[in-house]
Parts: sequence; C-alpha cells; structure tokens
Amino acid sequence: MYPSLTVKVVEEPTTLREFIATLGKDTLYAYDRRVVGVFVNDRRLWDSAKLKPGDRVVVFPIIVGG
Repeated sequence: MYPSLTVKVVEEPTTLREFIATLGKDTLYAYDRRVVGVFVNDRRLWDSAKLKPGDRVVVFPIIVGG
C-alpha cells in the first residue's frame, strides 16, 4: 500500500490525477488516502493541474510517527 519513492517525467499532456492513475491503482489509492506526497517540478499542485511533457513528478511515502 505504501509505494516507494518514484521519480517520473511526463511524456504527454495530462492532469496530475490522471498521471498518478497511470502509476497503478495502489499508488492512486495511496494518493487519495494522502499517505503519499507528490511534487511536480519541486512544487505541490492541485489534482486538476495540467502537466506538460518534461515535467518531473516525484511521489514519496509520508512517514508519520506517534
């Protein structure tokens, strides 16, 4: 359920949510549950943000303690 650190480069125009969905349903589920963080070109963006070819997307697990 916790995807490992992933760095991908966008190849086709898409939205952030659609791009996350291409990484697999486990990654999308983790993203919806907010247990992974996502940076696009070192910035956080909304799900509906439009990504361009060449954008760098980093998906990383969020580690919390208690």
